[in-house]
Amino acid sequence: MSDSNESNPFASRPSTQSRLRAMGEKGFVVVVTRAFGPNGEDLIDKDGPQFSGAPGVKLLVKQGDLEDEVVLSPYFGDPDKVHEATFEDGKECELFCPDSKEPLDKIPGMSSEENGEYYAIYLTDRLADGELVAVNNIWGNTSSRMLSEDEVLLLLADAEDPAK
Repeated sequence: MSDSNESNPFASRPSTQSRLRAMGEKGFVVVVTRAFGPNGEDLIDKDGPQFSGAPGVKLLVKQGDLEDEVVLSPYFGDPDKVHEATFEDGKECELFCPDSKEPLDKIPGMSSEENGEYYAIYLTDRLADGELVAVNNIWGNTSSRMLSEDEVLLLLADAEDPAK
């Protein structure tokens, strides 16, 4: 993925800052500056496209026969991403670390309305025991969540509860 003006749609668009104002009405904006796969692979794409000066989070995405590296905006709540493949909206994707090809960890107990599932992008090098961003695997579904260690533990406990 080149960072040239032809392949970076953000080079000819207004700055992400205009979108950040709306997101920041809560009084804060969250920027993912550290991101790790389940094996500790660094997912921050320091050499790729920039989103208002910040590097994105790179994943390998597969949907059927299509496969492409996708760089997600590091601004939580910003749906922008850079990719070349034409993935089909509403269809399930597989999510991997771009270099090692290791699949992202599925988060038990979380699903979307379209039968999508959520996968972990860890925010600390503590990995499974730390904070994370939960990303949906349905292309075009931009819902995601920030989860603390306590919330992850609650999801795991709910998934293990035989009464549910």
